[in-house]
This record gives sequence, structure tokens and C-alpha cells, in this order.
Amino acid sequence: MAPGRKTVLAALCIFLLNAALNAPFFLPGEGKYRDSIEGGYASMARFFSDHPNPFGWNPYQYLGLPAHDWYLPAVPYASAVCIWLLPMLKAEHVYRLVVTTAACLGPVTLFLFVFYFTRNRKWAIVAALLYTFFSPSYTLFPAIQKDLGISYVPWRVQALIKYGEGPHNTGLMLLPLTLIACWHAATRRRFWHVFAAAALLAAISLTNWVACLAAAWCCLAMLIVGTTTQHEHGFAPGRLLGAALLGYLLAAFWLTPGFVQTTMFNWPADAFNYKLQTTQWALFGAVAGILAAGWIFVWWRPARHYHAFLAICLVGFAFIVCGHYWYGVDTIPESRRYALEVEFFFAAVFSEALRWFLAQPRRWVRDAGMALFGVWIVLWPTQARTYVESTWIQLRPTPRQNTVEYRTAEFLASRGSEGRVYLGGGTRFRINSWFPVQQVHGTFESGLTNRSAVYFNYFIRTGQGGKPERRAADAILLMRAAGVEYLAVHGPRSSEHWRDILNPDAFPAALPKVWEDGDNYVYRVPFTGFAHLVTGSEYPQSRPLAANATILECFVKAMDDPARRLKFEWLGTSRFRITGPVPEGMLVSTRVAWNKGWTGTQDGAPLHAEPDAMDLILLRPKPAAAAVIELAYRPPFEQVALTVVSLLAWAASIALVLRERRRRRA
Repeated sequence: MAPGRKTVLAALCIFLLNAALNAPFFLPGEGKYRDSIEGGYASMARFFSDHPNPFGWNPYQYLGLPAHDWYLPAVPYASAVCIWLLPMLKAEHVYRLVVTTAACLGPVTLFLFVFYFTRNRKWAIVAALLYTFFSPSYTLFPAIQKDLGISYVPWRVQALIKYGEGPHNTGLMLLPLTLIACWHAATRRRFWHVFAAAALLAAISLTNWVACLAAAWCCLAMLIVGTTTQHEHGFAPGRLLGAALLGYLLAAFWLTPGFVQTTMFNWPADAFNYKLQTTQWALFGAVAGILAAGWIFVWWRPARHYHAFLAICLVGFAFIVCGHYWYGVDTIPESRRYALEVEFFFAAVFSEALRWFLAQPRRWVRDAGMALFGVWIVLWPTQARTYVESTWIQLRPTPRQNTVEYRTAEFLASRGSEGRVYLGGGTRFRINSWFPVQQVHGTFESGLTNRSAVYFNYFIRTGQGGKPERRAADAILLMRAAGVEYLAVHGPRSSEHWRDILNPDAFPAALPKVWEDGDNYVYRVPFTGFAHLVTGSEYPQSRPLAANATILECFVKAMDDPARRLKFEWLGTSRFRITGPVPEGMLVSTRVAWNKGWTGTQDGAPLHAEPDAMDLILLRPKPAAAAVIELAYRPPFEQVALTVVSLLAWAASIALVLRERRRRRA
């Protein structure tokens, strides 16, 4: 058999092995782990399958937000395409098919990575099998060992099924291909190599932030190694840097400077309140020391450039993860999540170390290699046997109707409410993957430019800073200001994992109960619409929180006046209309989050939209006996301009590749 066919066959076998081992995760239904955020990503896929416009508005989460600000687009849009192609399947099932397939391809791309740099198919297969079965994180980090759960699966798969890390697994699957393309671009002299590297860098950047930063570290290590040994390989650092720049231009339509800045400033606060302090700067110095040590080693032994590259990558990720799990210190936000990258490079380093030991002429060195192999043999069988024997039985999904989250969401959807629902826990992640219901909460907050919903959610959920005797009254004022019509509460005996609404016993005496299922309840909140007439004196002049929620009393009283209610209707997801009489001196208050992309008209004339103290849309219309006010969301200039730049970059790159091909044929 030709060598190329052997490589393809080996890659196919590795994929089929992983698909067989992870077969339960291809099935429909809800996973056994109820703390997964998979439903949040599936919600994105469902929304974009119905509303693919990246310049539009999403009214279903966080009081509304620009679709662009929700998350990185690669996995949601890829899943949306698959939803179009497989209309007979549920949206959440299609999403799981996509991310599980990507996870099964992870060992395949590792095999291709090791084979590309070593040209040794046998040891590339060893690395892939090691990565498939063995998870050193359970041995190295006691916290991960305690998180083993129902049955053993490798940590990367556990992160997928227990925590919903689909985009991270997908980005990790793309990482080996990206590194191959980057090395190829830096050591070859054709533009299409640079373009391929740029396209993969763009793809991984549009998939997951953690994988994007991991790729950046690996590219930095490659620059250190390649520049030091460029006399041997013709490594041109400028070509790699050029590929990185082109990759950004290809992805700039989504990764606008404003979006990146917003995420980088929000992420530390959302990532367990990470703070950049003196300790972190000292740790950054240690990371720089890792790069310096790698440079010295490559300068000393240039023939070992591949080993040095693997070592820099592994030690860098291990330093970050060990700092979190062993010492409780985060070098960067969410340091713990880079354990997946540690396992990837551990497999590559272990197989390469074993190959090197066994190839040495001295017997004691070979014996050391066999001892290293023996460690694996001792640890591997238990994990592999459990993985093979127990996963299919213990981790098969359950029908979604069997979960209280689905039954709660189904009831809320059946009400056909005009208002929003307030719910916490896993239900808020999953509900929009099943039903198009507007909620105050949502999936991820790091991309939000308007964080009013985050503040509402925190104080409704906790009542922090308020008076205990006013727990229910203040929460109801906040919910009414947010346009809530139904409140879902999971009590202490509920099977919902995240029972995060504190003191739920405060609500039964204050709100009518409309649904009950075990220790799960839905209450109706007084709701009078999404648009009202108010006066300036009735409007809160500062952000209402639990400590000062009483400033909403005059505002809510005005909302209860039938004469103040205006008709509100959505015209699609990115436009709405308000109709009704507007007396002299009245303002129009809405329950929709303000964003600078909103533009309005009153009876065809321009009408300015501005934020109020709650960061909701406030309008100052002209008096009219029957006003017709329409607001439409338009993307900001920055997003439009960067989209044009991306389109030009894609068009120019493809044109250059085609011209290069024509010249080669001539």
C-alpha cells in the first residue's frame, strides 16, 4: 500500500475508534450531567439557523443584545448549517453531533501533527492512542480526579459532556492543523501556504477564546524555535507574522477592535473575578523565562527544534494549569481550562520521549525508556477498560422530557406570553435551544456592551444589599422593570443542578403560583407590556439595585396605569413598533436593552433613541394623538467597515492564490 494511503487509513481508523468509544454522545436526548452549558451553545445554533444575519438583534436573551456580541461564530454557524441540512433532527441534537465529531477528530489531528514533524507513522499512532485513552490530568490534579464523575472518560471528553466545552474541543482539534500550516508557511515560499495558515488562524480565532490564546502561545514558541534554527530550515519569521496579520484581516468582520476590547475587559470579571496584580506580573516573568530557556536549548541543540517546540508548549501550559490547581493562583483568566492543551502536548511529548529512549544505543537509556513505558502500562489499562466497558451503559443520554428543565421550559413556552421569563440554573442555558422564549438571563456575558441585564440578574437572584424583609418586594420591582411575566424557581429538592435563586421561599406569598412539578414552581409576575408613557419625575435617575430598588415604585405605578400602556410588537427580531397616543411632556419607556445601533422614527420622521438609568431604550417623542414609532437595529460602522476589510482580504487572497496556480501551470 502506498505511504499516503497508509496515513489516510491510519487517520480513519483513529477516528472510527474514537467515534465508537464516544458513541453515546452522538445519541439524542439530555446528558447525565446537568451542570453542562451545552444548551447555551445549542441556543446559538438554533437562533442562527432561524436568523442567520450576523448584523441583527437577538431579543431572546439579556433584554436583547446584538447577535454579533453573543459569542464567536464558527461553531454556532457550522451547527446552524447542519440544522438546515438535517431538519428532521432537533437543534440541540445536531449541535451535539457537530461538537462530538470535532472531539473525535482531535486524536486524528494530533496523529497528523506528530507524523508531519517526525515522518514516523508508528509513533504518531502511539501518540494518538495515548491521547485517546489516557488522561494524565486525573493523576496530576486532585481537583480533576474528584471531578471524574459517573464513569471514566478522558478529561477533554469529560469537559465536553459535563461542562459543555464544545467550542474549546473544536478549537483544540484545529490547533495541530494550524501549527502544521504555520510551519509550512514559514518554511515555504508560496503565497497559498501563507493563506492556508492565515485561514486556519482565523478559524481557530473564531471558534474559542481559550483555543485562540493557546494558538498564540504555540505560534510564539514556533517563532522562538524557528528563528533560532532558520539556517537549517529556511524559517522566515516574517511569513509567519504575515500569516497572523492576514488571519486577523480574514476574521476582522467578527473580531472588531470594539468586540475584542469589550471581551477582554469583561472576561476577567466573568472569570471568577480575575485580577491583574503583582503576583500575575511575576508569573508573566516566569512565562517569559520559559521562552528564554527554550531559546537557549534550541541555540545549544538546533537539531532538536521539534523537541524544544513541544517542551515550550507543554511547560507553558502546565505552568499555568499547575499554578491554578496546586497553588490557587491564576496566571491568566480561567487558567484551569488549559488542562486540555496540557494533555494534548503531553501525548506528543510522551510518545516522542519514548521513541528517543528506545532508539538510543546505550542499554541503560533504553531501560529508562522501558521504565517510562511501564508507568503508562500501569496507569493505562484501568482507564482504558473503564472507558470501553462503562461509558456506553452509564453515560447514555436520557429523553429530554424526563428532565425538569425541559418540562419547565415547555410550560413557559406553552403560555405564549408577551413578556419575558426569569429563570436561573441550567434551564436558562437550555430554554432557547428548545423554544424561542424571551428571558432576562442568557448564555455568556463577556461580549455584552450593555450589562444592565447582568445587574438585574444578580440582584433578582441574590437580593444582595437589600433588606431581608423586602426580598420578594424588591425582586418583583426589578423583574417588572425588566419586563418579566413569569418567574421559575427550583427549590432545594429539585433535580435542577443550579438552584441559584436564593431564598426562593420569599415568593409564594407575593406572587400567584401557576405551575408546580415537585419542588419546581412557576409564578406569574404582574406584566403590562414592553412600552409605557412616563414623566421625567417618575423615571429612576440612578441604576436600581436591591439596595435602592424602592426608587422603582413610582415608575412601576405608572406602568400599572392602563392609560400609560402603549401597543408594542416585534417586526422580526431586529425591529419593533410602538403605537398609541403620546400626550405633551410624556416620555416613552421600553423594556428593550439600549445599544448605539438602534435608530428610530416617529410617523416617518427621525426619532433619537437614548439609554435611561437602567440602560433600556428611552424615547422623547413629539405629542401625537396616534403616534407610530418604529425602531430598527443597525450594526455599528466599525462592524460594517471591518466586514468590508475582511471581504477584500478574502477576495485578494483567493485572487493571489489563483494567479500563483496559473503561473505554475504556465
